[in-house]
Amino acid sequence: MGIETEEIIGGADGPTTIFLLDKSKEPTFRQRMQSRITRIKRYFIAKRIHPGTHSLEELGEYLVSRYGFVEADMSDPQVIEEYEQLRVSLLFEHRPDLVGEPCFPSIDDIEDTEAVLRMMDEATKKNQEKADSIAREVFDLDFHKYVKTEKNAENMMDVTIERNAGYIGDGASGSKSFIRKSNKIMKDAYLYYGVSEEDIRTNSQRYKDLLVQLSM
Repeated sequence: MGIETEEIIGGADGPTTIFLLDKSKEPTFRQRMQSRITRIKRYFIAKRIHPGTHSLEELGEYLVSRYGFVEADMSDPQVIEEYEQLRVSLLFEHRPDLVGEPCFPSIDDIEDTEAVLRMMDEATKKNQEKADSIAREVFDLDFHKYVKTEKNAENMMDVTIERNAGYIGDGASGSKSFIRKSNKIMKDAYLYYGVSEEDIRTNSQRYKDLLVQLSM
């Protein structure tokens, strides 16, 4: 098992996260213990989960009514950029028959970080071109972004919902107390979205996502 490291880079299309896998290192004792603690924690959390679901549309309405989120304007350039990035990701994940395999260069033997970033940037552009070649009538998103801003403008939280694929994403920035608050909101949001008896029985992705969120 390798160790994942994360790098955030900037670019014309905004920040991009790249994960580099160091295959030469084994997980430390602390990492192994943390992994075991997480598994035990999820085991006991699973015991407290009961079936009951709401739709993604209802989840969006819940965020607005319960926590004061506002749905973002789809004409906002940043929202458009996020929509495009998610469309690329979901196309390769759910419709590889349309776009084939994603471009992802082999970087195992390359030690030059700048060279790696250039290769990743080129791969990102090629993947975007593949996605752009697919008409929106063939593959489109039911994309919604909800934003919550407090009096302190630095405290911001957003939740992205894509209803066709069942995608939920979130982000938050600001004070430590606000980050803790945003984590509690997302736990409640996932509990409200819920899982069915079949999700629990089959250990579905929806069920796994709930376990992960409640374990954080």
